[in-house]
Amino acid sequence: MKTASLTFEQVYQQLEDFGHESVRRLYAKQGAGANQFGVKLGDLRGLAKKLKKNHPLALQLWASGNSDAMILATMVMDPGQLTAADAQTMAEPLTYAKPLDELVGNVLVHTPFAEELRLRWMNAPEGLLGRAGWQLLVARITRGDTEGLDYDALLAQIEAEILTTPKPKQEVMNRVLAEIGIQTPNYRQRCIELGERLGRFDDRPVHKGCTSPYVPEWIAAVLNRQKK
Repeated sequence: MKTASLTFEQVYQQLEDFGHESVRRLYAKQGAGANQFGVKLGDLRGLAKKLKKNHPLALQLWASGNSDAMILATMVMDPGQLTAADAQTMAEPLTYAKPLDELVGNVLVHTPFAEELRLRWMNAPEGLLGRAGWQLLVARITRGDTEGLDYDALLAQIEAEILTTPKPKQEVMNRVLAEIGIQTPNYRQRCIELGERLGRFDDRPVHKGCTSPYVPEWIAAVLNRQKK
């Protein structure tokens, strides 16, 4: 049987077969909860490549509530078949950041209403919706689609809000600060100085090969890599 023709039940069984108990425990600590199998992201990507785009299947996977299935759903979903209302309905109930990040990065950034969602969600009081709004801003900055963005206002908002905003949103606001500094030389020193004033509010250890979330070090590390 061709993988692209698999039913929801067959795909769901494959996800269960791909599960790892150690990964499941790790994801649970990160907020995935109990409804997940612990499937590695690489295995999800490999399965998605075989399934190809399949919007009806994606909707079934998303509706399952299983976080592995929801992440896979974002990889086979057709952005052209979603509306802004669909996106709101999908994102609003989420309590785990990973499916939300994948929904934004794999699907929502490719929709014609991405900017509408960004403007609606960036100031949302809910941490995850706010995170999604700032993720959409990251996508604009990193692809160079910056016309109309007011960096002065964004940096002022980051300075005023980042230390008291919910952690999921804080992480991405911090990335926006770093990306502005990386992508825009005229704002680089200002971003570095703001990062120094904000300090190391993210005290998680930096694993080998990863970039520090402390903005001055983040900017320096990326610029050094670009020189090589």
